[in-house]
Amino acid sequence: MTTMTKEEGMHLYNAWLPPPVAEETKREAESFASVVRSVKETWRPEDPDSVYSSLKWISVVDLFVRAKSEISLEDVKELVEFGVELFHASQNKLYVQVRWGGILYKLLKKHGKKLSLTVQWRPFYDTLMRTHFKRNTGPEGWRLRQRHFETVTALIQTCRKFFPAGSASEIWSEFRALMDNPWHNSSFEGSGFVRLFLPMNRENQDYFTSDWISQCFDLWDSIPNCQFWDNQWSAVIACCAKSCKSIDWESFLPTLFTRFLNMFEVPVSNGRGSYPFPMGVPRNTRFLFSSKSGTPSKAIAKSIVYLLKPRSAAQEYFERLADLLEQYYHPSNGGRWTHSLERFLRYLVVYFQKRLQNEQREEIDSQSDEYYLGKSERASFVKVVLKLIDRGQYSKNEALAETVSVATSVLSYIEPSLVLPFIASRFRLALETMTATHQLKNAVTAVAFAGRALFLASLSQIPQSDGTDNVDAFMDIIVASLSNALLGMDANDPPKTQATMQLIGSIFSSLATVGGDDGPAFLQIDSLSEWLDEFFCRLFALLQHLEPSSAMNEGIQSSLTSGTFLVEDNPYYFCMLEILLGKLSKPLFNQSLKKISKFVTTNILPGATAEVGLLCCACVHSDPEEAAVHLIKPILMTITSSLEGIPIRNFGKGGASVASSPTKATLSPALETALEYHLKDELKETITTAFQSPSWKVNGASDHVLRSLLGSLVFYYPIDQYKPFPCEPIASIIEPWGCSRGGQNEKNEIFNFPQTLDDLLTICQTKMHNDAGDEKEHLKVTLLRIYSSLQGVMSCLPDMRPSYKNSSSKEEDHATFLIAGASGPSVGSSQMRERAAQVIHVACKYILKERTDDSILLVLVIRVMDALGNFGSLEYEEWSNHIQAWKLESAAIIEPPCNFIINSHAQRQKRPRWAIVDKANMHITWRSSQTSYHKYRTDGNIYPSEYLILLMEDLLDLSVHNYEAVRLYAERALSKMLKRWPSLIAKCVLTLTGNLHDPKASEHAVLGSCSILSSQTILRHLTTDAISFSSFIMGLLASSHHESLKAQKAITELFVKYNIHFSGVSRSFFKTSDGQPEWPDFADLVSQITSLSFDSNGLHWRYNLMANRVLLLLTLASRSDSQLSSKILGETAGHFLRNLKSQLPQSRLLAISALNTLIEGEQHKSSGHPKQYENSSIGGVLNQILQEEGFFNETLNSLSNVHIIDTETSASKGNYGSSSFQSATDKAITLFYFDFSASWPRTPSWISLLGGDTFYSNFARIFKRLIQECGIPVLYSLGTALEEFSSAKERSKQCVAAEALAGLLHSDINGLLEEWDKWIMPQIEKIILAPSVESIPEWAACIRYSYRKGEIWDPHSYPETENFRLLS
Repeated sequence: MTTMTKEEGMHLYNAWLPPPVAEETKREAESFASVVRSVKETWRPEDPDSVYSSLKWISVVDLFVRAKSEISLEDVKELVEFGVELFHASQNKLYVQVRWGGILYKLLKKHGKKLSLTVQWRPFYDTLMRTHFKRNTGPEGWRLRQRHFETVTALIQTCRKFFPAGSASEIWSEFRALMDNPWHNSSFEGSGFVRLFLPMNRENQDYFTSDWISQCFDLWDSIPNCQFWDNQWSAVIACCAKSCKSIDWESFLPTLFTRFLNMFEVPVSNGRGSYPFPMGVPRNTRFLFSSKSGTPSKAIAKSIVYLLKPRSAAQEYFERLADLLEQYYHPSNGGRWTHSLERFLRYLVVYFQKRLQNEQREEIDSQSDEYYLGKSERASFVKVVLKLIDRGQYSKNEALAETVSVATSVLSYIEPSLVLPFIASRFRLALETMTATHQLKNAVTAVAFAGRALFLASLSQIPQSDGTDNVDAFMDIIVASLSNALLGMDANDPPKTQATMQLIGSIFSSLATVGGDDGPAFLQIDSLSEWLDEFFCRLFALLQHLEPSSAMNEGIQSSLTSGTFLVEDNPYYFCMLEILLGKLSKPLFNQSLKKISKFVTTNILPGATAEVGLLCCACVHSDPEEAAVHLIKPILMTITSSLEGIPIRNFGKGGASVASSPTKATLSPALETALEYHLKDELKETITTAFQSPSWKVNGASDHVLRSLLGSLVFYYPIDQYKPFPCEPIASIIEPWGCSRGGQNEKNEIFNFPQTLDDLLTICQTKMHNDAGDEKEHLKVTLLRIYSSLQGVMSCLPDMRPSYKNSSSKEEDHATFLIAGASGPSVGSSQMRERAAQVIHVACKYILKERTDDSILLVLVIRVMDALGNFGSLEYEEWSNHIQAWKLESAAIIEPPCNFIINSHAQRQKRPRWAIVDKANMHITWRSSQTSYHKYRTDGNIYPSEYLILLMEDLLDLSVHNYEAVRLYAERALSKMLKRWPSLIAKCVLTLTGNLHDPKASEHAVLGSCSILSSQTILRHLTTDAISFSSFIMGLLASSHHESLKAQKAITELFVKYNIHFSGVSRSFFKTSDGQPEWPDFADLVSQITSLSFDSNGLHWRYNLMANRVLLLLTLASRSDSQLSSKILGETAGHFLRNLKSQLPQSRLLAISALNTLIEGEQHKSSGHPKQYENSSIGGVLNQILQEEGFFNETLNSLSNVHIIDTETSASKGNYGSSSFQSATDKAITLFYFDFSASWPRTPSWISLLGGDTFYSNFARIFKRLIQECGIPVLYSLGTALEEFSSAKERSKQCVAAEALAGLLHSDINGLLEEWDKWIMPQIEKIILAPSVESIPEWAACIRYSYRKGEIWDPHSYPETENFRLLS
């Protein structure tokens, strides 16, 4: 059998590129080498900010990965080593690390197995600790931090194979100590780090022994009933089982499989199946060490598969486990555990297939014979899995039913003698109970997925499990399924209909041309002719009874999708028709074509417009010559006769003649519908007439025809897509699966494109129509023709010529080659696209002036601008819409690498020829969309064309239009343009932020501005452009004058998005303006924002909150500048300290977050002497404020108001109690994404069964850090307030007193012990002896928070203290 292999080192898809494009790919290796050199030149280690200049090359490197280019491994290695070095040098530059980490991950995933590298693990660990596990995090938004952690962890997992010898020992030694105390949260972090870092590569495998595994099991046992803990250790054990073959697992099997069973949490008797007292894990720990709370089905399945070996007890334990779980797969026993069981079955088959594939690929020597699975071991495994499949096959859970069918398909190639008879018996059973629709649907799907295996087995003399040799049994199942499946084509039963069409497509995909005189009887011409008659009768009846799921309305562009389940849900329908018609012999195809032609020309089906069109399309694809005679010609005659006598507008020929009737000419709805789908396969001569039709639907149909016609004239296309491979077939009727090459058409010019541009220009510059309605129709048709032409030729019409900063660069344009790609030969010239841009610019200005309320015309203009300005975007959209198609990945058309039916094993999956051709064709489409997209990145002299700038300005105007639909289309087109040409962003930002500043700006202008400003492209630009950044911030904070609720909502959402994506500011912001009057001064900007952040400025409270948040972000960002940082940091810290007693609750909460971040805490402990803290810029400012009379009383009183006591609900929310009055938007502004996970609680949360809801550790941390920063004098000021609040009757005041005392005790400053005996201990004794009953949980939480081993609360340090014994 032919397999998907590479030709001479080149990837299969690139080997099948059209010859002109394939020739160009030879330059890609040198192009990549040049890119690597350019990347290395951008970074200068002596300049830390130079790492930002390397980011523009990331997407260029990604091009070569996605293009599957044939590049030098030496260049890849050089780039990876450079990237790792730059990654580690970019500490505290999260966005840089995200981008570089992402591309390194892709490079290592693609080329890692061929590279010889050494990567150290500790720098990655230092990065994680510095960024995500420190108490003081940076200003970056939570979304960026989340992406950073995901990127770093993914990169670590990819680099583990490159960790040097000895790394495993170092990693275990580093994290083993964290797990000594199972009652401390550090144990969870330790297990997470072990799972993340521990390498199992060849250099470190000697470290893993049976004794080490025994240690792991002891640690696993130390924390019971904790899903997070189970997930970490099950993953570690699974990796060991796969990689460490020297470990003797037999003694661990009983314990391990008992653990596996316990982790599934299935119900027994009347139980719920879940742990009655599960141990909780801090939210942030669970988030950072991404661990789902469910059963680790993947790790369990992986362990089981790789523990299997000859003469091992693992198979026996697996059978016992399956016997216990089997009943829960039954449809009547479903529940919340069904998902984990479905994942378990899925990964059992996935890992078993991977293991067999690897074993077939490796040399089996005498030393490893005992590990490899033989036929008996394979059969034993499959028998057990079949038990689970048998129970789950008819499940009403869609995911489980699909997994069962896929598993059956894969296993049918591994043990056909067991699986195929099982499929046959279940299919016969389903036929006997056809009233159970879901049973028949699942059984038909199973046969569809195993169709090729049934064919191969019937022709390979595979015996059945009972020892018989009835090879006809498998062929009988195929015949029965094809015959009975036709009954499943029912318009009222979509699932069964789709399963039927998938079955037909699957079976015919495995066949060569059918309808000859050889092969099985049912595939010969007589039998198949009868089956085809019945098939088309059923199909036509189905089409006649279809009803669209949504009403069809005449909109901006007529829709050719009728909305039925055949085309809306998935492409089974069209795929099946293409395969079936493509595989028929000439006589059978002609027979089918005549039936289809008769049906199409005699029926008008408003409910199946797209379906009938796709039926015609499948005929044309299969045999264009015959379809032209028997299908196209009758349709042409029908259209010609239908259009006779209908009023025709003479717009299409460039004239201005109009129908003489003053009323609008119309067509009947039936004729409109008929023309709409007939025109899909119309010819060139019909297009002009159709565009002149007074029906917009017919105009829309002609748009599709023109687009299709131009594409067929200029694009590269695959030839003989359904022809079998030219290699030795397995049998005369079965097609060997593999792929083909493409062809190309002759070069053709655009159909009447220049004349159409002249028509549009004439309409806009002369008053050629007396009637406004006629002018509108003429504009619509003309714009539609232009748009159709551009969509028809796509990137074959050359891009606009860019402008150059240095005129000599024009001669070096050839040097910007990156990757090869083209949809077809070039058509027209760059001048033609540029002239079209000029004309559309004129038309846009005219329509905005004369017809600004016509959304249809405006959207058409925007679509034309999009096609003109965003070169390659049409191909990219086509590719992105196609890559999700089911037919390329469905198990029905995939043959797994291991095929024991014919003992043919391959390196990867196999597919039928038509599917691989389709994927290769989409690869060509993607390449053509990317060929020139990144040219500007390679040369700083390249700027956008002047004509492109005109289009950008027009789109900017349209993006703030009063119609929402117009704004939406304009925003999409403009965003794509700005992403490709960042040099255009600055002007857009200034214009859009001006709308926020302007009190006279309309609501729609604000809505459009906010929508564009919230794009990732612009938010990233703000980090590099000081003028844009200043304009954005001040425009946002000065926009409170807009009274519209929609406008205010949009402004708030924009700020929240900016907040969560904030990535810092460039150090260039802190430099002087150097004589540039427009360059903003950073200190002045901070001063302006500070003036907006006071409660007394009269701003709405949310704008006050926004100003405070921006002030905090900028202060944190200024830490990189030593000259500014000291002054700004002190002033800002003082500002937020005063805000603790703000009248605005949200401002108090933001002040809590701010002070927790600004005050370094333990890094700046005071010695208790005034001279030291007065020398600190922060300490001096803070101490001055803290010494103000009544400060702590006012502050504690304000903070007590934040504590909302809910006497009816005692469930802990694990967050601020302010959730009662804070919206999600307010929380996004006031809270940082990360609270240090190890700071609270000191003991697992499940121990605290009572209360603790209203003790906020963030509040306690504020007092701790204030005391650490300012020293003993703060204690004297705080003591008086504590005495008053700890004895207050209000519980909220006792809550904040408990937090203040906890922070005080936890501060660990010099002099605290002396104060303990003076007033702290008596105060605590007073609290303990006379507490209010309701506040006991808060004071208990205070004790828990303040405990530090070896400090005040250590019983070994103070054994004689009676008060301490009482407290304990």
